[in-house]
Amino acid sequence: YTVISGEGGGGGGGQLLPEQLGARTRSVSFHGESGGRRWFALPSWAHVAQALALSALLAALVSVALGSRGGRLRSSGTERREGMPFGGIRPTRNSTLGGGQGPSLWCFALMMPLGIERELLAAQLGRGMGIFGCDGYSVFSNDSFPLVAASGEPNSGRRVVTLPIGGSLTVGKGGKWWTAMNTDIFVRVWTAVFLLGRFRQHDWTVKADPDTVFVPSRLKLLMSYEPAGPVYINNCRFGLHGPIEVLSRGAVAVYADNPSACDGIQQAAMDLRPPFDDEDHAFGEDEFLKLCLELALHVRRVDEFDLLLSEKACGHWTDYVSCDQGKVAF
Repeated sequence: YTVISGEGGGGGGGQLLPEQLGARTRSVSFHGESGGRRWFALPSWAHVAQALALSALLAALVSVALGSRGGRLRSSGTERREGMPFGGIRPTRNSTLGGGQGPSLWCFALMMPLGIERELLAAQLGRGMGIFGCDGYSVFSNDSFPLVAASGEPNSGRRVVTLPIGGSLTVGKGGKWWTAMNTDIFVRVWTAVFLLGRFRQHDWTVKADPDTVFVPSRLKLLMSYEPAGPVYINNCRFGLHGPIEVLSRGAVAVYADNPSACDGIQQAAMDLRPPFDDEDHAFGEDEFLKLCLELALHVRRVDEFDLLLSEKACGHWTDYVSCDQGKVAF
């Protein structure tokens, strides 16, 4: 698509910046004799028609801005088409794309029973934001207790009962990157996800940390042309990072059907004996999930570095974070 623009005399008002659309655009200017610009003389009704057409065009651009960009499927023998998300792969047959609502999302978070994580999720619950903006959601913790929406919010008093995974949620740190040694805990979380079975009712399963700013409506746009079959979405050029993890229904089903295939990777993740700079041992749950899905379960990976996650650790920003560029999570 093309955006045609020009500058009027004496000011730059009414200009539309490409980054405001959250998509790649080309700007074309027409140079002529008067003041370096030429303007086409059109009848008044043509001006009206032109304004209506441009309004419709801009509305369409905004609505598909996220869907017009995507990652690349890292597998061979797959047909790719430019200009479509994920290399032009068609939606799966079991996708719930009807009604323009996008694919169905089931989202969950693991929450510490006390402290800032509980406060953050209570605020999100009160506003219907984050995981509570998904089609279905669950909150896991070490015990079962009510999570009550923060007072003063639109949904004040709303309650969700946490689902227990048992055991302690306290972890130490270690490994080359001095990360939380939380793989064992999240293996218990995924086991609870499998037993609960709600992921089978939705196209995509999303794990989001309590302190992740997550916009489900943007994810639905991004997933509107999901790859077929078991896939997971890689959100960082350094490998999967844990603030948000997105798996297709098929990917979760593959893991649920053969969880023991990842036992060796789980043991390596929790092994603190090798040297400090050994990257093959002592790593967090996100690295475990990546290795489990790719190496043990042979789930396909789709890279989406542009729009899924904005994170300093992925080199996306330094000091300033822009919230209006269509990113799904921060």
